[in-house]
Amino acid sequence: MAMISSETETGRLLRKAANLLHSVVEAAWTNDIPSPAKWDLHRIGTEAYLVQRDILDALGQGAEPTELLPGNDIAAALEQAAHTLAAIPWESNNLDTERMQARVSALADRAQRALALRHAIRLG
Repeated sequence: MAMISSETETGRLLRKAANLLHSVVEAAWTNDIPSPAKWDLHRIGTEAYLVQRDILDALGQGAEPTELLPGNDIAAALEQAAHTLAAIPWESNNLDTERMQARVSALADRAQRALALRHAIRLG
């Protein structure tokens, strides 16, 4: 992905997605839930970090500090990040942003399943 100015609409949308992904990474890696859901969330956090890194590389910036999300909001934050990436104006959208959106959407689905497993463990 080519360098994108953070002053453009596309840059602001990418920064928002990166911040959401940063929150997901922190929440996924620090979440104290029982295994195997814990390890699923750690993998999701690692993959979210890789997408965040790709976005920040495109922006040429480091990550801003963000607030941690409660564990139940990990999937919601991933969905919001996917919607944010999908909102990039068509003329700025390219194969890289489409791939990132697909990766984040898939992570949101995986997080929903992992958190559902966590809920099932609590009920069991």
